[in-house]
Amino acid sequence: MKYTNTLKLPPRFKPPREVVRSNYVLEVLAPQHNDMDYEAWTSSIDELQGIFGPTNDWPTKEYTKEQNLEDLERHLREFEQSVAYAYTILNVERTSCIGCLYIRPTSATNYDARVDFWFRNSSKNIESHFYEELKSWLGKEWRFQNIAFPGRNLSWDEYNKLVEKESW
Repeated sequence: MKYTNTLKLPPRFKPPREVVRSNYVLEVLAPQHNDMDYEAWTSSIDELQGIFGPTNDWPTKEYTKEQNLEDLERHLREFEQSVAYAYTILNVERTSCIGCLYIRPTSATNYDARVDFWFRNSSKNIESHFYEELKSWLGKEWRFQNIAFPGRNLSWDEYNKLVEKESW
């Protein structure tokens, strides 16, 4: 994916490659997570429909593990090139992917970033706690003042009206 905007990060800020919390761990989303990632979202396909907007058809049952691997390779390249930042959300034992987090540039006026995340059905119980921790972390560490969480802090209609042009 090509982004037309860039994230404005604090000088000398290096996005962490790992974040450990009491009930989850964030790791840079990378090819080694393919099996766990694929299993996580395929276990929750129906519930994840529309997570990236009403016109985005991900996930579909036809999406293969090989296509998923290509996505993970792209996410890792974007992270390494400081374009966008994707994290897998793992259980504390690091044996299961429970969701994913995406921090991306946006063309939405007055927003520092677009942030999306999802949880598999069996881990939805930590979603609201994660959301609160995430907002705090992105404000304190990443120094974002105004974050667009489409479908959460603003509706998809509101968000889509703000963006000049984003394509998936």
